[in-house]
Amino acid sequence: MGRRSVGWGLVVLGALALLRAWQAAAPPLRADQVGTRVEVSIGTLAGDEFRLLPGVGPVLAGRLEAARRAAGGRLREQDLGAIAGIGPALIERWRQAGLLRDPPPLRYISER
Repeated sequence: MGRRSVGWGLVVLGALALLRAWQAAAPPLRADQVGTRVEVSIGTLAGDEFRLLPGVGPVLAGRLEAARRAAGGRLREQDLGAIAGIGPALIERWRQAGLLRDPPPLRYISER
């Protein structure tokens, strides 16, 4: 009996340590950042970032992440129709919001 309670204590301590590390990793927003528009493209999102999309909860975010992995790491508009829970109305909503366009390419800036 004593051994089992020690095990749960360690689990709780580990969970608290993970929670603190997660909180420390994400710095809070500054006042001047609140309400700032951020350019987002569905092709660059991964994991829980899909929950930033309008109309996406945790289940659909998981489906989007699985489809992203199956597509080789990047979702395209053509891939969306095959995902359960995503229909033409949601795709059009994302298109109107500018979420389906490709992000601008990265430019190489040489050091001078």
